[in-house]
Amino acid sequence: MENYEDMSIEQLEKENNKLSARRLEIKSEQMKIVAVLERKRSEKEAAAKVARMTDKEKQAMARVIQAEGIESTEAVGEPGAK
Repeated sequence: MENYEDMSIEQLEKENNKLSARRLEIKSEQMKIVAVLERKRSEKEAAAKVARMTDKEKQAMARVIQAEGIESTEAVGEPGAK
């Protein structure tokens, strides 16, 4: 740990700026992590819900999702596929 009392004003300003930059970098990385974490949690929850559905419920859900405008079957899989 630095002894800030022994530092000049310029050194303190430089150290403060350096720490501020690191804080911004860390915050940016945390935001990326949180976005991926939330997506993965949502996907896990969705997969668990689908696993509990009957085939008829899955087919109905696929029709509803398609009607809502999801363009690609790659995003949700082929309706009725196992």
